[in-house]
Parts: sequence; structure tokens; C-alpha cells
Amino acid sequence: MKNLAGIVLLGLIMSSCSLFQKPSMTQEQIDALVAQNQALKSQAAGCTELEDQLALSRMQMDEAMLKLAACEESAYSKVHIIVGAFKNSTYADEYSAEMKNNGYVGKIMAGPYQFNLVTAGSYESIQAALNELGNIRANVIEDAWIYIE
Repeated sequence: MKNLAGIVLLGLIMSSCSLFQKPSMTQEQIDALVAQNQALKSQAAGCTELEDQLALSRMQMDEAMLKLAACEESAYSKVHIIVGAFKNSTYADEYSAEMKNNGYVGKIMAGPYQFNLVTAGSYESIQAALNELGNIRANVIEDAWIYIE
């Protein structure tokens, strides 16, 4: 009798134990959590790519700052504000004439990769070019940029 009572008591204890109960989540909830986990993993991978791009951008900025510093120290460098770059010299000539009509230098110079660069002005220092760059971007073309010889 004692054994029977012990077995019944043991059966009651084990049936109420959470280890033997069915999971409280449905298959749909489990699938949703798995999908959410995958989305978070993808998002984390995207963040890693952005961190790599940021590191590369910082390295490029550091290199540019070193180049700018070297150009500032060099008396032979010339800084130009470029308002157009053309492979076709006829287009460069036409845009140069337009720039001259608007009161800018409009000089055409040879650039990298056989481009004809049209300048709005040339300066002895980067600071002088930067001071004028905002004005040219506001009044001539938003994509104006600085070119250092």
C-alpha cells in the first residue's frame, strides 16, 4: 500500500513538473522568432559593412588632409575650383565661354584621364579656394570641386 501511494504521489509530482509539459509557444510564434533572428543577423552584417566603409572613408580623409598639408607647404602648388570636366574639347570650349561671360576665369586645363577641366578661378592657397568654393556652389554649380596641381 505504501508503494502504491508512493507511485501515485510520484506520478502527481511528475505530471505537474514543467519539464514534462508541452511548450507554451506555438509553431507560428517559434517561426516568427526564427525569422526575427535572421533579420537581426542581416542587420548586424549591414552594420559591419557600414563600419568598414566608415573606416575606409576616415583613411581617405586622412590621406587627403596629408596631401592638403603638403600642398600648403609647397610654393609650387596651384589650387583651382573646377566647375566642369569634359572629354569633348568642344563642350569644354563652350562652357569656358559661358563661364567667362558670367565673370569667372573660365580657363581650360588638362586634367587626369584626359579630361578638359574648366575653372572658375585659381588660387595660391587652399584656404582662399575654400572661401570662394561656397559662393561658386551657390551661384554657379552645386558640384564645383577643388583640384590641386
